[in-house]
Amino acid sequence: MPMYVKELMTPQVVAVRPSDSLAAARELLREKRIHHLLVMENGRVVGLLSYRDLIGKSDAQSVSDVMSRDVVTVASWDTARNAAAKMIGRTHGCLPVVDGDTVAGILTSTDLLHAVTSARPA
Repeated sequence: MPMYVKELMTPQVVAVRPSDSLAAARELLREKRIHHLLVMENGRVVGLLSYRDLIGKSDAQSVSDVMSRDVVTVASWDTARNAAAKMIGRTHGCLPVVDGDTVAGILTSTDLLHAVTSARPA
């Protein structure tokens, strides 16, 4: 029986704007104890920012200076297998979960690993 993204994703997303400073993004990552931020503008995902993107970058730079713009998304009704296939070879270990024009959550590689390690054979 397949697992679906909606069963594995984190529905609460943490987001920043492209115009936000890297200092603000760095603080948000530290405060929330997470590794990925969605970059949103006008209610749409326009980029991704991870903790790794901030290494060696000046806090005075803006999110738009370093964010990844090539964002691949997944729908909540997609299978975990499909999501994992989309994640392979990507530099960020996450996928925004988008249903239509609505951000429904975020799926990380850690979410997928937890699902695999807690799965029991039939």
